[in-house]
Amino acid sequence: MDALTSTIKSAKRVILSVGSGDGSQQAAIVKSGHHNIVSTFFDNEDDVCAKYKTSRDNIALLREKSTVLFGVDATKLHHHPDLKDEEFDIVLFSFPHTGTPNFACGQSGANPKSIEDNKQLIRDFLRSAQHVLTSDGEINITLKTSAPYDKWTFPDFAGYDIEHKSQYDFDSQLFPGYIHRSTKGHVHKVKTGSATTYVFSRRNKHDRDENGNTAGFSPPLSFTVSIEFLPVDDDYAKAIVMEILSVSQEESWNVLDIRRRFPEATRPDTRQLNRVLYQMESSNQLIKGAPKKVNQKPTWKLAENSLEY
Repeated sequence: MDALTSTIKSAKRVILSVGSGDGSQQAAIVKSGHHNIVSTFFDNEDDVCAKYKTSRDNIALLREKSTVLFGVDATKLHHHPDLKDEEFDIVLFSFPHTGTPNFACGQSGANPKSIEDNKQLIRDFLRSAQHVLTSDGEINITLKTSAPYDKWTFPDFAGYDIEHKSQYDFDSQLFPGYIHRSTKGHVHKVKTGSATTYVFSRRNKHDRDENGNTAGFSPPLSFTVSIEFLPVDDDYAKAIVMEILSVSQEESWNVLDIRRRFPEATRPDTRQLNRVLYQMESSNQLIKGAPKKVNQKPTWKLAENSLEY
């Protein structure tokens, strides 16, 4: 295919973005010249703008150049009055999250409820998105590869009309100005880190059994991340500290309390974590408090200006 034909065909492809955060990724797509995009948000417009300070400008651009919808549940796309009769070439869901905290107060390691809730979100999204996909369309889900996200497994796809097609490393530089935001909106910026985009497409007819049912699907080995103890950089540690302390903003925890709540595979040693905590204090992200008992380590809590409302 020649370059002109390829460019024209690409311009006609329609993107549906769900769970669009602050709209920065979608605005980057529009700024690149692709205006055939429908950007949807789970919350209403007032709530989105209250959560994310930068969203108002992004939404204004998207509304001017493309289509914007609010109050859209990514698990019920095929029932939405503005979407159920449409078909899209690409359905995009970047860093899905239910909002259930990754780390539960008083619990060591990842929150099992968060893992199960997010696995269910992914299953329900895929089951709905397949109904608004063109015959040669693709569903793209981008997930972080670190713990606890590596436990968000995909369904086996028995009974689905889609299958895993490919996957590739996510490159945020393709979307200038894109900021990965927390679902709750109170963290300035979530460090994307290592992430993978998984691509799903309609199942080929020959993949059905003699009764017309879709065959079961076993994810490739690359879907499973074996747990081993990995070196942790300070930026990752800071992001996890923010996430842990945001679970209960009224409580103060010492370095050992915080360390126990890290995912086991990426738990930093106490010396590194102490260094990170003091760095975050110097940048006004944390407040150091008195020890819980005499001769114990100081406690830490989020500073007010580390939150975004």
